Amino acid sequence: MAWFPYKPRPHQDHAIRFATQVFKQKTVGLLSADCGVGKTIAVLSGYFAARANDPESKLIVLTRTHSQACVFESELRVLNETEAAKKLSFHLTATSMVSRIHVCPMKAEIQQTSVAGFTRGCAAMIRSGECNYYYNMFIGNSNSGNLKLRESARDDLVNTLNGDVVTQETAENLSFSSGYCPYEVLRWSARNSRVVIGPYSYLFQERVRNAFLRALNVDLSDIDLIVDEAHNLADHVLEVESAQISGKDLLWLKENRDALDVTTNASWLFDVIDFLWETFMLNLDKIRNKNEHALNRWEILPRFVDMDELAQLLYRNQDNSDPTDGESYSSTPLERLFDILQAGHRATLSNDWHITIELSRSWDRSVSIENAVLKARPLNAMGFTTPILRGARSALLMSGTLNPLNHYASLLGIPSARTAHLTSPYEKGTRLVLLDKHLTTKYTERGSELWRAIAERISVALTTTPANKSALVAFPSYRIMNEVLSYNIDCGHRSRIVEDPKAQLDDLRRAVDETPHAIFAVYGGKFSEGIDLVKDGSSQINLIIGVGIPFSPPTSFHRALQLWFDERYGSGSGYYYSIVVPSIRRVAQLIGRLRRSPTDRGIVILFDKRFHNYLNVFGSDIISDIWPFESKDEMVSAIETFISGNRGSI
Repeated sequence: MAWFPYKPRPHQDHAIRFATQVFKQKTVGLLSADCGVGKTIAVLSGYFAARANDPESKLIVLTRTHSQACVFESELRVLNETEAAKKLSFHLTATSMVSRIHVCPMKAEIQQTSVAGFTRGCAAMIRSGECNYYYNMFIGNSNSGNLKLRESARDDLVNTLNGDVVTQETAENLSFSSGYCPYEVLRWSARNSRVVIGPYSYLFQERVRNAFLRALNVDLSDIDLIVDEAHNLADHVLEVESAQISGKDLLWLKENRDALDVTTNASWLFDVIDFLWETFMLNLDKIRNKNEHALNRWEILPRFVDMDELAQLLYRNQDNSDPTDGESYSSTPLERLFDILQAGHRATLSNDWHITIELSRSWDRSVSIENAVLKARPLNAMGFTTPILRGARSALLMSGTLNPLNHYASLLGIPSARTAHLTSPYEKGTRLVLLDKHLTTKYTERGSELWRAIAERISVALTTTPANKSALVAFPSYRIMNEVLSYNIDCGHRSRIVEDPKAQLDDLRRAVDETPHAIFAVYGGKFSEGIDLVKDGSSQINLIIGVGIPFSPPTSFHRALQLWFDERYGSGSGYYYSIVVPSIRRVAQLIGRLRRSPTDRGIVILFDKRFHNYLNVFGSDIISDIWPFESKDEMVSAIETFISGNRGSI
């Protein structure tokens, strides 16, 4: 506890001890701790309790969003001021990384819209000596590899690194004042930092991991690892290791054969393009009614592909890459062709892949090669996570919704991991969870009568709950949200803001800071998960409404995933693990946003009677706050009783 800088909240000391044990014993740990426990500072304190006397140790912190990275940056600044830190002979240096394309002051000159294209353009400017920002830091010839950091730059970098957590803003300010490349500032700082913060892809995407570890000059076995919001990890790796190529890509490849990179020297390249074209043409009719059709693995990987040559082409494509915050390097049709072939090869070695041809625009039902895409997606997340989690010196994965813990341990391939579940630190009676026993958004019940009834209940909830804070209303889809909003919802004294696919988080932040809003969003979207609405440590929300359960659509991929779970964990487990747990987790994440400090009070209303069937997935903390109701009058009575019991403090 010597490293902990605050007065501990309830259960926080357990989180610190757990983290210390995981890092000391060089093992893997899963920490499920409700919002408000203060997981970030707890696990960082536990890490330094275990590793402070090892100046060579390296901690990698992986987050899903920039706002989560900012929390770690803030707490590391606090730790640097503790007595424990001041007693050390070295500084607790830390760097929060972003990609080159996000900080480059010469972006306009390079004029590339893709990450891969930008990276190549950047490398070309360095080789030709055109980038003054780069050579203001380095002296020598980049082509020969004879480069040396200038002494003046080294002094500036050391002072910057020892002064504060090095962030994008820090690097850009130093670039403005001294003319240095901000990305090289970040990269040098990361190599010389005790702690490096970045997105999941830094370690959980193969093409990025190799470049990232090489940039830090470390091996995987040298690092300790913290994964924040770890309930997202399995879905992340399944997404980033997927591959796809569109009919438009093949059209371009066929029409621009002469423009393809002649250095590939792959004699089979044009035959592969013709092979995949035939796959598209043979299967277009099969997606006319279902929007998708499952394929055999050999329908995307012809047997004449030379896998050794393909591996060399992939390596050449990735060799000059830099770690990014999740953007794909596969930005050209040729790169996507290599990716789909590699995925096809992986599928021939394992049954844990699902391959489809689909409509690329679900809203456009026209069936043509321009509106079709081939996709290859893995089913087995642990195949990608286990080598990293077990290969690191130690790893701690944490979230407020890692419930049930044994599910996530199995899903990520770490069944022997140490586990800890910490209950809510908040006083009982500070949250009310109302559960509708009458309405359901089940497909067979949908229609104008249901949408009108939901709109009426939302209006009642918004006008009954005090409007001194904002309200967040989440829906399973934009379509359902728009159906309900068509019935003129009364937001009371709150202004109204509606999420759309192009919505900007900064706009939401400014709006909520100015005045309480009724925020209409979709589960798992930008407004419901992409931003933490907290001010001065307290939640800016006092009412959360969940309309329906965000079950995944019944695609062939989800059916294949369900079957994969059934085969691995037993009949019936597939529906529970692939459908129920992820859906209820999204709702639990939403509920967790209600309270962020001991003074927060608030109400949650769930409009779908099917929630009763899955209470065990929510966990005991939420169950203890549930109050079932059937009519609007019962709902109003429960809200008024809760407000009265909290003496109007919500």
